[in-house]
This record gives sequence, structure tokens and C-alpha cells, in this order.
Amino acid sequence: MGTNLSQVFVSDALTALSGTTFNSSGAAGDDVGVWKLDATAGYMSTALLQASIDTDAEADDSSTGLTAINNPLWLVNDIQIVQRASPNFIASPLISTRNIKSIKYQNHTGSTMHAGTVTFASDDAGDDCNVKIIVRSIPTDYLNFGNENTAIADFSNGGYRFPVSVSRAGQLLNIGATGADASAAGDDLVANIQANAVLNAMMTASNSSGTVTLTARHPGFIFDLYAYNNTDSTEPAVSNGSAKFDAGVGNDWQVVGDEMRCRSRYGNFNRMYFPQAQTTYGQNGSAYDKIVIEYAHNWPSSTGIAPAGDLNQAVIYFTNAGTDPGTTGSEFATLFGFTDGTDIEYRW
Repeated sequence: MGTNLSQVFVSDALTALSGTTFNSSGAAGDDVGVWKLDATAGYMSTALLQASIDTDAEADDSSTGLTAINNPLWLVNDIQIVQRASPNFIASPLISTRNIKSIKYQNHTGSTMHAGTVTFASDDAGDDCNVKIIVRSIPTDYLNFGNENTAIADFSNGGYRFPVSVSRAGQLLNIGATGADASAAGDDLVANIQANAVLNAMMTASNSSGTVTLTARHPGFIFDLYAYNNTDSTEPAVSNGSAKFDAGVGNDWQVVGDEMRCRSRYGNFNRMYFPQAQTTYGQNGSAYDKIVIEYAHNWPSSTGIAPAGDLNQAVIYFTNAGTDPGTTGSEFATLFGFTDGTDIEYRW
């Protein structure tokens, strides 16, 4: 589904904004909440929806025998997603709950970087060997195009940016290796990669008894390996994808990238980040759970040079003061009717 207005809200706490004053909260540590605009306005502390119903014919009001439903019943009419910011809180448009089309909760999942191996054998000793690195995909996340937060754009914590010279899939890079035995050949390959400015900015390299592991520094960088012994026309063994890239959910590079990408949605159109600075609420090293709320709008999607998407999107990232929320009880689970740590999606 296409989206038009995408907003990101970041909470460093498992608790939600509270109280009856929009530009304030009952607790100083709360960052994000849900403002209710029904008969009595205020921040919600109870469930917004009923995700299970009693299908038991017996007349009782116990919580046993309840049946979960995928299109829950709304208990409120109009809401806004709100984040504490200085000097004024930022918020989504007024959302009528009858226009909400889906709510998706995802538990934090760590990222895995792509990796491959080259293994030299005893018959490669003293020979002229060559390793080819074929670029299959390059990073496309926002942090590789913004000009800050280098620390988390490089997953190896080396502070490297993906080299501009490698601009497309299908590019081929070569590096040589030689040594008195298999382990020495591995050491030589590692040293040559580390001495190559382009390759070293793309991947880390380590050797264990002649098996060299190459690991991508950047999310989204995927490569294939091919090795050839030029001296005796044999091929050292390679493994493509000894670890496969998995972006995961709610990692710092995703949260900060999403937040930076959506800054203009809060009225700041200075997207090149000069001359004024803007607060970044996502934190390096933090792990977040993710809630995505998609809702319909009444703007025509068929007009204009760039037609609007069919849906707006509000994303809430929340963390337990930087650590993975896991199954720790959160007020967001109470508000949106999910169980912490268990992925779920509701649709209407």
C-alpha cells in the first residue's frame, strides 16, 4: 500500500505520556503517548481497542473463554499520536479510529550482516591467488545518504561510509593473496584488504588457519566471492552467504534513519542539516520495538504530478531506556492490545 504522510515517534521509555494537558505529561520520563479527543480529552492509559470477545453463552464476566479477533473493536473515536519535544510537542494529524486500516507490532530483532569465506588449501602455498568480490546489492538506507551518524551507518563501529565509487550492483573488485602456507595466504589476503581503501570501507576481514571471513560493514551490502589460483589453475573454496543479511526490526540505524527521513513532516524542511541543528531522538546503540499505524485520509490520491499515497503512516519506536523491551510489560502493549515480545497485526 502506498503511504503519503509518514511520521516517526521515538520513546526512550516503556511508559506513555499521561495527564490532561496536551503540551505536558504527568511523568518527566515519558516521551510518546496517545491523546484522546472524545468527551473528556487527555492522554490514554487504558486500552484503545478490544482485541478479544466472549463467545461463551454462559452469563459471566470472567476473562476466561475469550476469543481473539483480528479486527478489534475500537473503544475511542478520535486520537493523535504525540511525542514530547521542545519547545512544543509534535503530533500526528487528528485520526478518526474508523479510518485506521492496520496496526502492526514487531518485537526487536537484531541485524545480521552478510558474510562469506575464502579457504586456502595446502596446494595454494606459495602460489599467486586472486579473489574477486562481486557486488550484489549496495546500502540504500537513509543514513548512507545523510551526512551525520557515521557511527551507526557502519555496523562494525569503524566509522566508515560505504564508498561512493561502488555505486551499483554488478561491480567487480579484485584483490590478491599469496603465502608460504594456507594460513600465510589468509593473512596476506586480510592485509591486502585492509590496505585497500575501497575494500576496507566495505568489509572487515579476519583469518583463521587459512579460512578468511569477509563481513559487510553496512546493512544492505551483499556480495559474492570467487577465488582462483593463477599458478596452478585451481580454485580455493568459497562460501557465499556464510551469514545472510537480515535487516531485523528496531535497530538504531533503522530508527535514526527513519527519524531523519521524516523530519520535514514536523515542519522542518532543512533536510540537508545546515545551517541549523535538529534534535535526534533515536539513540546510537538502542534497541527498539516497533508499532506501525496505517490510516486512510480524505486527500485525493489521483490528482497532482505526484499523486498522494492511499494511506498515512505513524510509526512508534519504543525502548526500555536503550535496551530491548523484550517481554517486559509496556504501556504501549496496554494501549494497542498486543503482548510484549509477540508480533501481531490487526486489520480493518
